[in-house]
Amino acid sequence: MVKVSVSLFVISLALPFNVAALDASKPEFIMPIDCVVPTQCYVQSYVDLVPGPSTSDHSCGINTYNGHKGTDFRLNSLDLMDEGIAVLSAANGMVIKVREGVRDVHMKLFDKKLTYRRGAGNFVLIDHGSGWRTMYAHMRKGSIKVVPGEKVSTGQIIGLVGLSGMTEFPHLHFEINKEGKTIDPFTGAVNDGGCRGPRNPIWSVKALNSLVYRERFLISAGFSDIPLSREALLYKLHLRKKLTRTAANIVFQVDFAGSRAGDEFSLRIFTPSGKIFAERSGLVKRDAPVSFSVVGRNRAKRLTWPVGSYRGEFILSRTQQKKRHIFIRHTQDLIIE
Repeated sequence: MVKVSVSLFVISLALPFNVAALDASKPEFIMPIDCVVPTQCYVQSYVDLVPGPSTSDHSCGINTYNGHKGTDFRLNSLDLMDEGIAVLSAANGMVIKVREGVRDVHMKLFDKKLTYRRGAGNFVLIDHGSGWRTMYAHMRKGSIKVVPGEKVSTGQIIGLVGLSGMTEFPHLHFEINKEGKTIDPFTGAVNDGGCRGPRNPIWSVKALNSLVYRERFLISAGFSDIPLSREALLYKLHLRKKLTRTAANIVFQVDFAGSRAGDEFSLRIFTPSGKIFAERSGLVKRDAPVSFSVVGRNRAKRLTWPVGSYRGEFILSRTQQKKRHIFIRHTQDLIIE
């Protein structure tokens, strides 16, 4: 997870613009990305409502990180970024600043200090009047379709989702600001008590209905013939649905979100006969917004693997009052031939 706060304070312009003002008491913003939730995109991180070192999202969950000021809409794959997912103006307004020309690359390819200088990547900043502004960050290089001074309407395409700036995955960082204060669209400007305080969401009804909160969820999973890193899994490097009987390894890896201290996890591979081939399990010791785990076996001195259909299984659960609650259960097959 990228632990960096991209703030409107740093990149906004204190210039007056004559724009159609939103209703200051109850503004309304549509979803700023044209994708289907959760099959194409989902919210990876929410606004952090707690000042200081502690964190909390609007549901009193852990799907945020310290100082995060926006809502991160993550694409389910890099292929979707390549196809082009539109970024939309969330309300009527006027463009007041644009940055273009930042390449779409994983932030770990560069020194963190260097990347931080352009942490928001390619972005658009829009003034909506009455002190309201929105920012759309990490957009795809060469995709921005608006210029400073241009009036935009609700739902207008302003560019495409990208991987520019200080980010590890393709997503849109969407930030709302009211007179210099970050506003969580799920709680609204009335909120001053964190996740348990008063709330008056400023999403449109359609957006709010589609953005159902998920506390724990699978990000990605796959088989390979070598152990992968989280980055390799993101880029789908060496992922396989089939392997030969002479493959050096059989490995299954998962990336998942929202595990809490006290949860139980198990990552297993089963042979064609149903026996456990490899296993990793245990108790989650601390809250983790994102987690990555790998299990597998090396062929070593074996001549070949038994052929057939192997099954990978990941389960995240919790036992309370002697009853087991399963939050995530994911299975997928691998053919050895």
